[in-house]
Amino acid sequence: MISNIIEFCQQFYASTFIPILYFHWPHEIQWACPLVLKEMSTQNTVMEQKIKFHKNPDYFITDSYAYFGFININDSPSKMDFVVLGPVYSTPISDETLYSFLRECQLTGSSRNEMTHVLENSPQITFHQFLSMLSFIHLCLNGETIEIESHFNTHFDAAAQYGISRQYSMYAYDSKENKEYHNTWDFEQALTDCISHGDVPRLQTTLKHQQKELPIKSGTLSRNVLQHTRNLFIVTATLATRAAVAGGLDTEEAYHLSDLYIRECENTQNVDSLNSLSYTMVVDFTTRVGNRKLPIEGMSKEIFQCVQFISRHTNEPILVEDVAAFIGRSRSYITKKFKDELGFDISSFIMRCKLEEARSLLSYTDKPLSEISSYLCFSSQSYFQNVFKKKYGMTPMQYRKKTVME
Repeated sequence: MISNIIEFCQQFYASTFIPILYFHWPHEIQWACPLVLKEMSTQNTVMEQKIKFHKNPDYFITDSYAYFGFININDSPSKMDFVVLGPVYSTPISDETLYSFLRECQLTGSSRNEMTHVLENSPQITFHQFLSMLSFIHLCLNGETIEIESHFNTHFDAAAQYGISRQYSMYAYDSKENKEYHNTWDFEQALTDCISHGDVPRLQTTLKHQQKELPIKSGTLSRNVLQHTRNLFIVTATLATRAAVAGGLDTEEAYHLSDLYIRECENTQNVDSLNSLSYTMVVDFTTRVGNRKLPIEGMSKEIFQCVQFISRHTNEPILVEDVAAFIGRSRSYITKKFKDELGFDISSFIMRCKLEEARSLLSYTDKPLSEISSYLCFSSQSYFQNVFKKKYGMTPMQYRKKTVME
């Protein structure tokens, strides 16, 4: 049992940087780190009304998917002293999530800015890690060990599985009676094949055929038509992302692109616009893969790892030796294998990736040439300009002006 709760909380925060609060329910704050947690607690009656504390320890998840954990200190005189863990997220916080959380907390002014700083700098942990932390704090404060799966009911839910199976049986019965079948498999295979090969013309033909001659029955993903279309969009984004990575697109580029399109999907408020965005997305993925023009058939796992490594490190002064070290092979081995499988040498691919990113930065940002050159680790701006002109037949500034006019 711990006698100095505040000292424990201070040490916990210093070790983890996970926000933690010690208070007497419901308003008497004993200690908080960061201090903005006091503002959140004292100002926010809406949040308090959402808390349903059924066991010790327990947790709740806000509408913005922030985790909060509660540990009741058993030997406190009034039995109303608590340690609160959170807010904490399992994924990097987006602007939309941040806005939603701040609105939930009803924070304004400097408190709002301070909480923004806290959330942007707090570490992300998985849900299971979060529950493990609650279990650990409970053990320290109350001297009790809990079994996480049984205490928090995270084990296999037989009742839920039975309910889903029952719904499936009735759904399958009705579908067969009404001859309503999913027919998306062949279309999905054709779609992902176009994306992984970077074949935009064939993709456009496939989509046109699907729209005019092959009505797709994808099942009901929501009773609300708009939400159904959003859910279908997310499924398509997932398929496109996997296919693009299989086609040689850098995994970070693919996942970031997927995240951006899904966030745009959430902001789109009508079905026609969502369908248009979905078309734009699959063409975008396919075009990016096509621009790489990598022969994916027969590409070994080692070379795939090399391609991904190079694509992720264009902003570093990487050499062939760095790529070889990444996969634990010699420079001569990886040089030969890269040339045998892809038909060009690894040094030229490193430069190619840097120049492709330079084109993107020139087209879609206002960053000056000096910054782009430095970011991509060219030895000098003049060298950057020379290799760019040799590759594309125009200087970086000429390329930027050309893309702006187009």
